[in-house]
Amino acid sequence: MLHTAAGPVRPVKPYEVLVIDEDEDEFILGEDILDDLGICVERQLEQLVERTSADDDDPIAFGEDFLAGCTPDEEVRQAVEAMTAKALENGFPPEKEGKLRTIVYMYDIWRLHLGPDPPAKVPPLELRMKKGAKPFRCKPRAHPPHVRKFLQEFNDELVRLGWVYENASSRWACPALPVKKPDKDEFRQTSNYRPTNAETEPIAGVMPILQVITEHVRGMCFFGLFDFIKGFLQLPLAKASQEILSYMTDAKVYTLR
Repeated sequence: MLHTAAGPVRPVKPYEVLVIDEDEDEFILGEDILDDLGICVERQLEQLVERTSADDDDPIAFGEDFLAGCTPDEEVRQAVEAMTAKALENGFPPEKEGKLRTIVYMYDIWRLHLGPDPPAKVPPLELRMKKGAKPFRCKPRAHPPHVRKFLQEFNDELVRLGWVYENASSRWACPALPVKKPDKDEFRQTSNYRPTNAETEPIAGVMPILQVITEHVRGMCFFGLFDFIKGFLQLPLAKASQEILSYMTDAKVYTLR
């Protein structure tokens, strides 16, 4: 019997374990035991990345004209109504439907397409390069016609929105990587910045502690996945760092603004 933060659990079958006499009040479990208990660490990490904090720690104060609630356009409203209906079909309590609608219509967060949304209200991110760093520029990559069509249309839209601009003379250019969405004939664009990352000084980050974070969802029954269309460019970039994050498709080089 294992006593966890979520309560006692019992593995389906016995396991051989190595017991070390230590003063620690915690111990490490292998993936085989975690899988037996129905715990997927990779899935938990995905949920941690996708979840948003319920605490209002935004240092930017709302203006006097801020109003709670929004009136979405008809296309967005229909999509939100469809999600609400799907939640009810999958077991969401009907008696809480009204509260659910209040929550989903409270803020203007829903997007069906990329839009000219501003980045986060934080100081621009400035990349610090290692001493002696040399610019990296990849070679164009060949893609099938339907992928080339996606890359062209997607980046034309980014140019129209003012998020990127064509920059054939950029000294930096990492390859743009189209990734097929699961169970869909659609793509999303990513960039392979590993060559650039190798030339930059690492920025220390804090990895959330699963045992602490999962305490916030104890007793919860319903979870959701969100595609952060609005968060395409989450952080503003310092002017000196924009060219460094340029990327190359099969036809052009683009620099972020």
